[in-house]
Amino acid sequence: MSMNIYAALTHEFNASGRLRAVISSGQAVVLHRLAIMSKDGDWILREDEEALRHVLEVLSRHGAQYRLSAPLDLRWMQGGWSAHLQFCQDNLRIRTDFVTRPPRISPEELARIWESQEGKDIPVVDLPSLAKIKKTNREKDYAIIGELARKMVEPRQQLLHARSARDLIALADEHEALGEQNRVALLAIRDAEAARAAAEVRGRAFNWGDAAIGAGVGAVVAVVASAIVVVVATAER
Repeated sequence: MSMNIYAALTHEFNASGRLRAVISSGQAVVLHRLAIMSKDGDWILREDEEALRHVLEVLSRHGAQYRLSAPLDLRWMQGGWSAHLQFCQDNLRIRTDFVTRPPRISPEELARIWESQEGKDIPVVDLPSLAKIKKTNREKDYAIIGELARKMVEPRQQLLHARSARDLIALADEHEALGEQNRVALLAIRDAEAARAAAEVRGRAFNWGDAAIGAGVGAVVAVVASAIVVVVATAER
């Protein structure tokens, strides 16, 4: 079986025994087995001249050309810009996107990513960092974040990124200390989930009253989940 083109490119980017590129975003979701494909490849690159030059040389051998973006140049990367290139292989368009300073990732977190992926065959962003990167303005990314949370090992990280009322309640039941820290918020979630479940059991025909209940439950969960994020983040400081 031939290697995924994005994994193959990652090997080329990290040739000669130096870690220069870590797979991020959509392809990272694929590698964490939460999607079967992504339309492009995203990488975090080391922010130095040698790494950027090497990646450009690899892309040049593939005949890559820029899409509308910043150049893959240290001065632009240091400003937080992203570079986007593409090439064709086997009649398929291969799109490649690069950053050196991924959004919502602190310098300390980025340093931990590089350290943790050293020596890996296919380096990929870890689950909590990937969840932060996926917190975009696109609604579809939040379903992915919820699934990433379910694969996390650390309960506080699960609580921070969970998108499901049922998941939050289960976490609170399983980890008493977390539940107590977020007691008021979780009580509201329990009440909202109970109202939703009761409406579901009754099996009433759709009407505007039910629609309002559903919207209210969704709003409560969203607001309370945000409150939990604040509580957990504050506690972590």
